[in-house]
Amino acid sequence: MEMMKIGGLKQSLEFCQFDLKGPDSSEKIISGVSKLLASKKINMEFLTYYPNRNSYHQLTFCLNQDKFYDASELLKKERSLPMGWQINCREHVGIITVFPHRSAIKIMRVIMVSWAEQSIPIYGIATSLSAISFVTDYHAIDKAAGIVQDSFQLPDDHAPIKPEILYYQSDKVKKVKED
Repeated sequence: MEMMKIGGLKQSLEFCQFDLKGPDSSEKIISGVSKLLASKKINMEFLTYYPNRNSYHQLTFCLNQDKFYDASELLKKERSLPMGWQINCREHVGIITVFPHRSAIKIMRVIMVSWAEQSIPIYGIATSLSAISFVTDYHAIDKAAGIVQDSFQLPDDHAPIKPEILYYQSDKVKKVKED
């Protein structure tokens, strides 16, 4: 049987995940949390919003894992979140992103079933026109990526699966030498 083709596969670095749930629309919470994290030079690497799920709204985001304690302290401070909002944190997560060529629903199903068979958790899924991203336990990310590689055909000229560059915000500005 011929394997389904995918256009690519990417594996993230180690992240931490924050799920914020609350009764209000998230416009203010997204802006407030973004400003709060930016004030401490903490980048959001992944951001999703689920509006009005079972009478609450949910904002989920991932940060570089080394920012877990700083972000936790910021978000748990009194009055950093509106009344009624709760925080759930996971300290060690990673993201597998698949770029489906066709049949995104079938590809998502194959991944979800195969990971479930191997007890690999899925903490979140986000989709776009060109990608499906799965948030999972970082300690299982290599196994999860291996299952995807074994289940689908990747292009021959596929880019590296693991990230090669890490970006941070800084107060330092590098000046370019002029000739």
